[in-house]
Amino acid sequence: MNNLYEIIGKLLAAFAVGLLAYLVPKAKAWLQANTDAATQENIRKLVQSFARAAEQLYHDQDPDGQKRQQFVQEQLRAMGVVVTEAVISMIEGAVWEINTENRKALVQTKETVSGGAE
Repeated sequence: MNNLYEIIGKLLAAFAVGLLAYLVPKAKAWLQANTDAATQENIRKLVQSFARAAEQLYHDQDPDGQKRQQFVQEQLRAMGVVVTEAVISMIEGAVWEINTENRKALVQTKETVSGGAE
């Protein structure tokens, strides 16, 4: 009878090890995918905030955008973000969004001024 309990115990242990060997890589992959997505979203939000701040601070002083880009990169580094090519692309995307919004606002302002003069 003791042999039977010993065999059952070993089978259960083997099953538990096999189950863990199957589940651990799946869980690790899921965590990495979700963590990376969340991290990228947080970096994107930081980039947008810093790009808007740089636009507000340096718009009149920095016609070519070098100071603004430097400001954004310095702020990201201060937050512990490694500035890679992907992050630089995010910065460029945020700048494009700001420029698009500014152009729309300028057109709306011109339409309002023109419409009021008629």
